[in-house]
Amino acid sequence: MPDPPPTDDLSEAASAHLAEALRAVYGASPTDFMAVRKDRVARAKADGDAAGAKAIGALRKPSMAAWAVNLLAREEPDLVEELVALGVRMRGAQGRLDTATLTSLRPERDRVVAEVVAAATAVVADAGRALSPSAQDDVRGTVIAALADEDASAAVTSGQLTRALSYSGFGEVDLSEAVVRTSSGSILSVVRDGGPASGAGAGPSSTTGADGPRRGDATDPTDDATESDAADDAGPTAQEQLAHAEAELEAATKAHAKAEQAVASAREHADDTRDRIAVVERQLAKAREADERALEAVTDAVRARKAAEAARHTAQAELDRLRAATD
Repeated sequence: MPDPPPTDDLSEAASAHLAEALRAVYGASPTDFMAVRKDRVARAKADGDAAGAKAIGALRKPSMAAWAVNLLAREEPDLVEELVALGVRMRGAQGRLDTATLTSLRPERDRVVAEVVAAATAVVADAGRALSPSAQDDVRGTVIAALADEDASAAVTSGQLTRALSYSGFGEVDLSEAVVRTSSGSILSVVRDGGPASGAGAGPSSTTGADGPRRGDATDPTDDATESDAADDAGPTAQEQLAHAEAELEAATKAHAKAEQAVASAREHADDTRDRIAVVERQLAKAREADERALEAVTDAVRARKAAEAARHTAQAELDRLRAATD
């Protein structure tokens, strides 16, 4: 099924119909998706909105895991915001090559991932469905992708995923056919602001959190900058930039040294393992030789037993013959 037309290319009426449909179809259960989508197409057509009807008709049905994540974004927004904030911190530490912070965040990461999967399973159960183990694994993979990639985080918070996401450990997360986008590439949000015009920022930066207040909120009086504030916001000086660069180089150098130590330790461990394997192989070779000798001994013993039985039979026959002759 083709993607719906980018919302930037739709009329205001078509965009409004699509935005309303996005909230409805991706909030419905998978069994009701087709019926809800059909209803929204009919409504758009009844209003004379052919473009909107076409865009709505092209919306993809979400997988079970994607529906669970969409439902979670609606039912457990605080937990999703915690996930988003943690992703911002982890990506910041990754960008600074701050291995110490990344290590310290690992327990929190494991906890949040487990809580999100458990919460997704619970909200699906509350909706009268069951999330299979494989679907739970897909939810877990989607959560990890959201922690690793900003666009994936925005897709998760959008509430209109169509498939699970995954992160391979490097590069960007593949979001193709996973969410509805505008022609500029922004991800639409149907959860955070309920409107059609939120872009990729609909994730971490569109709500109050680690990155500040929601865009479009009333301006705080304390935000009225004085001239001195403006001067402070002019940007870092050359000296500050130099100091920051030196700090980053030092952190990168330390991280590289730790990585070198880890490589050396791993190689030493591998060498030790190979030595132990060689010892075991030699012992195995000796055991096989002993086994062969034991089998040969068994064969010789069996032959000797057969010969003894034949000799005993011959002696018994001679004894019987002599007794008969004597009688």
